[in-house]
Amino acid sequence: MKDLGQIILSGFNYNRDKFLLFLVVLISTILMMKGLDLALDRDQVFCILGIFLIENFLTCGVYGSLKKILSGEKLTPQVFLKNCVNFFIRFLIIKIFFVISIVFISGIILILIEAAGKIPSVPAATGIVFLWLIWLSFPMYYLILSLFAPMVLFSENSGIWQSIKTSISFSRIFFSKIIIIAFLYFISVLVFVYFPEKSYNLSSGLWYFCKGVLVSIMEIGFISSFLLLYQKGWDNERNV
Repeated sequence: MKDLGQIILSGFNYNRDKFLLFLVVLISTILMMKGLDLALDRDQVFCILGIFLIENFLTCGVYGSLKKILSGEKLTPQVFLKNCVNFFIRFLIIKIFFVISIVFISGIILILIEAAGKIPSVPAATGIVFLWLIWLSFPMYYLILSLFAPMVLFSENSGIWQSIKTSISFSRIFFSKIIIIAFLYFISVLVFVYFPEKSYNLSSGLWYFCKGVLVSIMEIGFISSFLLLYQKGWDNERNV
C-alpha cells in the first residue's frame, strides 16, 4: 500500500513536460466540451463523431507522450504527433471493442430479464436467470481484466491482441491496486466535478474553465499513476 501511495504521488508530480501535456488536455477538454454541447443541441451526428475522433487522436498523443516522459525522455512536438499517429488506430479499435462487448453483454442481460418476467413460475425464472448469469460471469471477468489494455498499449507499443492478453495477465496480479487507483479517480471526478455541477447547476464560462482544469489535473495524474504501476509492477515481477 505504501508503494501504491508513492506511485500515485509520483503520478501527480508535475514537471515542465507534464505541465505542457496538462495544457494540451485543458485546452482540448474545454473546446471539446463546448463543441459537444453545441453538436448535441443541434443533433449533428457527424460533428459528434468528429469530436470523438479528435479526442482519440489527442489522447493518443497525451498518453503516449506521458509514457515517454515517465521513462525519462523529453517532450517535443515531433514526439507528441508521432504518438498521435502511431497509436490512433489501435487505441480506437480497443475502445470500439470495449463498447461493443459492454453493449452486447448488457443487451443479453436485458433480454434475459425481460424473458424471465414472462415465465409464470418464479423458481424457474430465477433458475434460468441464475444459470445465464453464471455463464456471463466468464466473459465479464475477462472483459474486466482486459480494461487495462490501453495502458499496456501505450507502455509496450504492442498490438491490440497482445495488449489485451498482457492486460489480463497483469490485472490478475495487480487487480487490487488497479481498482484502488480507478476508485480514487472515479471518486475525485464525482466530488470535484459532477456533484458541484449538479448541486449548484453550474454552467458559466468560469465553471467550464475550472472543470477543464480539474479534469486535466486528474487525467494527467491518474493516467501517469496507471502507467507507473504497470512499469514498476512488471519490473518487480521480473526481479522476483
